[in-house]
Amino acid sequence: MHDFLSMPAGRARFLRLAGAAMVALGLAACGGEESQAQQGGGQQQRPPIPVDVMSVDPHRVSVFSEYPGRVEGQRTVQVLARVEGVLLERHYTEGQIVEKGDLLYNIDPKPFQATVNQRKAELGSARASLNQAQRQWSRTRQLYEADAISEAERDQALSELETARAAVDQAQANLDSAEIDLGYTTVNAPLTGVTSLREIDEGALVSNGTRLTTITQLDPVKVLFALPENDAIARGKALSAMGDETTNDKTREATIILPDGSEFPVKGVVDFTQSTINPDTGTVQLRATVDNPDNGLMPGRYVRARIRLETRENGIVVPEQAVSDGNQGTQVYVVADGKAKAVDVDLGPTVEEGRLINDGLSAGDRVITSGLGQVTPDAPVKVKSDGSGGSEEGTRGGGGGSGMGRAGSEDDDGGLAAADLPALRLTPREPLTAVVHDDTYAVNGQRNR
Repeated sequence: MHDFLSMPAGRARFLRLAGAAMVALGLAACGGEESQAQQGGGQQQRPPIPVDVMSVDPHRVSVFSEYPGRVEGQRTVQVLARVEGVLLERHYTEGQIVEKGDLLYNIDPKPFQATVNQRKAELGSARASLNQAQRQWSRTRQLYEADAISEAERDQALSELETARAAVDQAQANLDSAEIDLGYTTVNAPLTGVTSLREIDEGALVSNGTRLTTITQLDPVKVLFALPENDAIARGKALSAMGDETTNDKTREATIILPDGSEFPVKGVVDFTQSTINPDTGTVQLRATVDNPDNGLMPGRYVRARIRLETRENGIVVPEQAVSDGNQGTQVYVVADGKAKAVDVDLGPTVEEGRLINDGLSAGDRVITSGLGQVTPDAPVKVKSDGSGGSEEGTRGGGGGSGMGRAGSEDDDGGLAAADLPALRLTPREPLTAVVHDDTYAVNGQRNR
């Protein structure tokens, strides 16, 4: 003991740390053996796999599908010149929305006004001739009744009266025709819609049939799309089975999907279904009419139309992630007697809730919806309960730390009772490290440097 006390401070410190290191290595070896024993025991018994499940509940399911389509105006009208003349003025801006009756063009009216004046004069002359024929007929009839003239003279006067009446009718018709042509010199919008680019410039000579512009009606619009043969037949059968419900708005409803994936806010109505299948494409043409108050659907735009194909009264739907590929085809896992059981299923179309199952599942089956990456046939599973928590690893970690503290507090032999052991990292996963916070140590109750 005297020799130890007479040692230099550096050598005493070395012996102190060496002793602590030997204690730590012994504890680390014991901890490693315990960890290996625990791992060996885990390999012998596979723990149940925690999974989520859903119970099969048959219910009414609507099957929808989407089809590409193209927007067309409700009506597209080519505005044509109806008379020949010089185009004087255009009264609209290209691409502008015009209302029905708005003035679009003026064609030089002077030649047509002159024709109207001429026809009016002809009508006046014909009426004057008619008046003369009526007076002549009145005198002739009186003379004939007095046996003053022959029957032939009477017939002549009557023929002249009838001819004068016909001349008046013809002159009136000529005047009406001239006035119609004069009216054609002002070109008005035949419907409300958007105008196209002009087809001809002002000052040009136009003739009957010259196209001036095109107007497309934007509200409402039509969406034309086609159904494959099988879908069209399925929809036809479903509508036939529904009977009176085919007049229901929901049955004929069409949702328009825009190119960015969003839904157009106004629903359309399927108002036409072609009665024959196109032999070239094998499809059936449908048309949906959609109100377009803000002109959000432009003619020529490509969209998708979502319609209801059928409704199943006792449909079974599972989440998409519950379906996997098996040896015999598609399958799902159900929980039976605490184990995972693979069940082959016949898949139907995709619906909003997931995937429709045609055959393979029954009401009350508990379908596994999570943890499928670890699930195998007949593997033990444990259905996770709501609100469960806690971590077993955290508990084990706390116990390890306490054990190390107790081990470090042992051994006061050789004057090392006050060694700074809490600063040692003694877990089996980390290297031995000593951190000396102070050069002071105790020997026989005395503090030394």
